[in-house]
Amino acid sequence: MKQTEGGRKRKARVTAEEITRYKTRGKVLKIVAVATTVLLAIIYLFATLYKENGSFTISVNKHEMVKYGLSLCENRDLKKPTSVLNMRIDQSITNIAEEDLPNNLDMIDGNNCGKNHLAYTFYLFNASDRSSVNYEWQVKMRNISNGIDEAIRVRVYVNGVATTYAKTASDGSGPEPGTVEFYSTDVAALGRVDDFVAGAVTRYTIVVWLDGPDPDCLDWIKGGKMSLEMDFSIVH
Repeated sequence: MKQTEGGRKRKARVTAEEITRYKTRGKVLKIVAVATTVLLAIIYLFATLYKENGSFTISVNKHEMVKYGLSLCENRDLKKPTSVLNMRIDQSITNIAEEDLPNNLDMIDGNNCGKNHLAYTFYLFNASDRSSVNYEWQVKMRNISNGIDEAIRVRVYVNGVATTYAKTASDGSGPEPGTVEFYSTDVAALGRVDDFVAGAVTRYTIVVWLDGPDPDCLDWIKGGKMSLEMDFSIVH
């Protein structure tokens, strides 16, 4: 009888130990699950950098379009002139290196976005019959959060000639390697064209990516947002 009772007691102790182990495992699994969820959330915030910003807008003042004939078109046939082009940004992106960008960025009309970069090609033309006009263009940055502009690259192709723009290096050493500094805190790039004659056409491509090798491409910019727009205006 004592042996039986002892056997029952031993069996009870083993069961209790197993329950304890199960509880411990359950706690560990919960911790792992929470940690995994947090990690996935961070990756998601990083990957949807542009998605919530809606669109990239390119515009010419309507009055100037009518008066001076400065017009935009997404295709090189120039059959549908407009004062506004609006590219919907609907892909998720994350940081990449410049060498990961494709070589045909300015070769495809309209939306040529890749998995981790924005690319858009369009045409500006002088549809008037007057002699020539002078104009200025600006790529503007809006709604910047989490310091995301610290690691953003904006490349502008003008008839195939590319210039890459970036914010001044945070250590005060000057431009980031291979770039021209942003014009101001809210203007990434600015240019001027004189004597844009009647019938002239210029091809523009805008490319934007988050530069992984940039020293400021750090965890604290995760979830950052920034919208972009490009404006053309007549200069007298």
